[in-house]
Amino acid sequence: MSIRSLLLALAAFAVLAAWVAWPGRPAADSPAMHSPVPVLPQAPPPLVVAQPAAVAAASTPAPACEPSAPLGAHERGMVQQRVPATLSSGPPGDQVLALLLQRPTADDAAALTPWAAQVRQAALQSQDALALRWAGSACADPVCRRELLQARLQLEPDNALHWLAWLDESPAASDEAWQGLAAARYWREQPQAAAERIGRALPPGLSAAQREAVLQPWLGQDWAAPVAPAAVLSVMCGHYGPGHPVGAACAHAAALMLEAGDSRAGWQQGAELARQLGRVDLPPPPAPAVPVAAAVEAAGCAANQSSP
Repeated sequence: MSIRSLLLALAAFAVLAAWVAWPGRPAADSPAMHSPVPVLPQAPPPLVVAQPAAVAAASTPAPACEPSAPLGAHERGMVQQRVPATLSSGPPGDQVLALLLQRPTADDAAALTPWAAQVRQAALQSQDALALRWAGSACADPVCRRELLQARLQLEPDNALHWLAWLDESPAASDEAWQGLAAARYWREQPQAAAERIGRALPPGLSAAQREAVLQPWLGQDWAAPVAPAAVLSVMCGHYGPGHPVGAACAHAAALMLEAGDSRAGWQQGAELARQLGRVDLPPPPAPAVPVAAAVEAAGCAANQSSP
């Protein structure tokens, strides 16, 4: 054996002897010698945040509607015949609306009188301020209109709209009207209410254009017309300053139309009145109302596409 081989064997023996003699070495039967290799924790998966329904709906394109053919005269007539029957089975206010949709022709005086009486009675029983306002168009005399107006004031004493109507209809009670106007808290016209109620009575599956064709003849009638500006305001409000009760009521009415109203027509009337009274800090007008027929078209399209 060469000297080099002998030296290598002696070195290996020394290392082995040192390992056997090391006090910190685990014993052969120690649990540490038989424990499994530890598994390091894995990184958690990426957090997925669920989108709210509104956000998801907004990010998902609405279903496209197939172009629909216009309703023929016969089909439109059939739909219009069904609507009053549907409304008649609804709430009392809708029943008034059903009667208004079935107004006799102007040359049928024998039918107009009992029809007007029926509308008046149904409106008084409805406890619906909107129905009472619409029913005023069926009145043939001031007594009927004042009776309906008084019922409106009892139901919504905080609505400035009714007090202005009372001021126009009953000048003899102007003191009460001005006081009520000064104490009012909002201006509520609900300009879309008639179209919404009739729209709910239409059969499903109609497109926006078809709904518009059915609704338009009714919404053009006088009972569904927008609220006319109160002429008494422009006449009376210019004669009194803010220190007078009438002047204070005028300023308050303008503020309600501008800041607590629900229609662009009311806002415009309030803006004219406010400028007449010297106010210049006018808030922006409310956003234009979305046509009811267009608002329900998406739901109608989805229903049509999901049906077999």
